[in-house]
Amino acid sequence: TTKAAALAIRKGGQKEAISAKKDAHARDLEIGLNATMQKLIKGDVVLCMGCGATQMGPPSVCECEAGRTKPKPEDEDACKIALVAAAKGRMRLTKDAAQKDAIKSQGSVASARAKKKEGLNALDLDAQHQGDDVEVQVVVEFPIGKLGMSMERNAVSAVSGPPALELGIKKGWVLAEVAGEEAPASKVQIGALIMKTFKEQKTGNVKFTFRTPIMDGYDFCRACNKYLDTKEHYEEAQLAAGPGKQMCYGCADFADMFG
Repeated sequence: TTKAAALAIRKGGQKEAISAKKDAHARDLEIGLNATMQKLIKGDVVLCMGCGATQMGPPSVCECEAGRTKPKPEDEDACKIALVAAAKGRMRLTKDAAQKDAIKSQGSVASARAKKKEGLNALDLDAQHQGDDVEVQVVVEFPIGKLGMSMERNAVSAVSGPPALELGIKKGWVLAEVAGEEAPASKVQIGALIMKTFKEQKTGNVKFTFRTPIMDGYDFCRACNKYLDTKEHYEEAQLAAGPGKQMCYGCADFADMFG
């Protein structure tokens, strides 16, 4: 009986701990402290509860006329709010700096795009410009057999050898069509589509249509379903996930909240 009572107490304590953890997580989400924000505030410390100054800033120095108000143990939630606000401030500063750099380099970007277009026209490929001129569709003819590339969802995650390597296929390209048939955003379904096409055609070459960025510095967001400026829209963790998995800031935050 004593053992049973002790076990019941332990189980009750575990349930309370789980419930408390869920409540804490819900409070964190309410103040914007999702998984992405957790990484951004890592290493930062609140310096003043009055003005919200933190070690990493902004602001990184107390701006209170009456002097610094040090955080107390009971200020845990308020500290989290201050850290989130500082992280968002750093994100804004980074984005503003990137936008200024982009404005300065508009001339060189236009020149690079023009050169890329010329290069595409010089290759033995069909190129069709898409959307806002950030991407083009490139048609490449693959011989029936091994491809020499790996896929993650509908994106090329690695190029390991011929024929993909010889045909100029690049990591990060997105497969749009196989022999005129739309490619689904699924590695398994794409594999089945390619096998079916190869079996039906038996000989010759098969046309693969890829969506590609018109220049370096753009990565594909699987949730937005488009190429976005790497510096403006991605954090390192998402880029490390690789093509087919990576998402932009906004989509990653949304996935953290509701995924």
